[in-house]
Amino acid sequence: MTCPNCARQDRQVKAGMTGGMQRYKCMHCGRRYSLDTRPHAYTASMRERAAQMHAAGTSIRQIARDLGISRQTVCNWVRSQPATSEPAAPAPTTPGPPIRTRNTIADVARHAGVSTSTVSNYLNDKGRMSLETRHRIDDAMKALYFTPNALVRSIRNRRTHTIGLVSYGITDLENVDYSIVPPVLSAINEAADQAGYDVLLYTGWPRKRRSRTGSDFLNGQIDGLIWMSPQPQDSQLRFAAAGGLPVIAMLARRVPNGVGYVVCDNIAASRDIVHHLVGLGHKRIAFLGSTDTSDYLDRAAGYREGLAAAGIPHNPELESTAGYLQWSSESVETVIADWLRMSDRPTAIVAISDGLAAQAIETIRRSGLRVPEDIAVTGFDDIPAAAGMQGGITTVHQPFREIGKLAVERLDAMINGAPLAQCRITLPMKLVIRSSTQT
Repeated sequence: MTCPNCARQDRQVKAGMTGGMQRYKCMHCGRRYSLDTRPHAYTASMRERAAQMHAAGTSIRQIARDLGISRQTVCNWVRSQPATSEPAAPAPTTPGPPIRTRNTIADVARHAGVSTSTVSNYLNDKGRMSLETRHRIDDAMKALYFTPNALVRSIRNRRTHTIGLVSYGITDLENVDYSIVPPVLSAINEAADQAGYDVLLYTGWPRKRRSRTGSDFLNGQIDGLIWMSPQPQDSQLRFAAAGGLPVIAMLARRVPNGVGYVVCDNIAASRDIVHHLVGLGHKRIAFLGSTDTSDYLDRAAGYREGLAAAGIPHNPELESTAGYLQWSSESVETVIADWLRMSDRPTAIVAISDGLAAQAIETIRRSGLRVPEDIAVTGFDDIPAAAGMQGGITTVHQPFREIGKLAVERLDAMINGAPLAQCRITLPMKLVIRSSTQT
């Protein structure tokens, strides 16, 4: 048996069957081949005809159909055809600077006069090494502009030193006085840098929520994921956590199994707001909120608990909830107008955000009533603008920078094997009293 590639006859071994023919493998050059000894072996004229048809632009499929042979055979013939003409010489150009290629660990070793294994030990901080050798390697790396290949190291170590971030509100960062996102992002960036992580931002959320699956986070690009205010029991969050990815949710405690979180005590904060209003003599306290997120659900629960603690019956007509994106100025006006038409209208309104509180105050004042003399209003979050909005809004302060910092710290702990119980943190809040509830 003779190898058609290297013409060697020894060490030719059988390598299975294909198309009814015995295949062989040459142990010298590694090529697999078969000898077509069938009586209908293809003729030279057939090969030439196939080459002519291919040169004329006929597709491989059509050639195979016209000649009654397989497409793979035609492909093999086409690949084996020699070039019919020499390629045109490139036009002369002005010589430019040589293309700089990336230096390798072998280049560093040659420059430093050491072995590649010594450079590898230096990069991985292994073994003993003199200070002089370390300096020589360090100088060689600087001279050659050498940096270790992060992709290779991440595959080897199963760590990318990158954490993912899913966040809403990225498109509104210019409104820093009205958004909770900037202080959170700033804290995450600082904490990640201190912990040795880069941050990969997954863009387009929540718009891309329906077009993505949890598997997007399991492709090995990140060591863990921080998700800002996910919806309760989000299926993508559940999928990522079930796949073994360490995940921390911010501003949400209603999360799937295996997910950590960093939140503030929204239930206790809402109870404190109701207690504050009751202390001012209010009995008819309305709630303007939403059921979109875990925090909003907790604020509604705290509102009801606060009423119960004060002995005030819960009145469903005084609780208005809708999807947060549905709260336009018109919808707020509609809800408050309905309350104001009641024979026993509310004397205080608890809103689930400072933005909603500001809309409520504006609507109340346009109706001819005063805040807080006729109706007191409270907000939530203590955004930077809250102190000046509508004369100052009584609200609950959330430590957003601490939330972002703790999210990174707890995610790092999860990545390094900390139990889930240590990665679920609830922070206290502080009631900030301003002119929207008392003069």
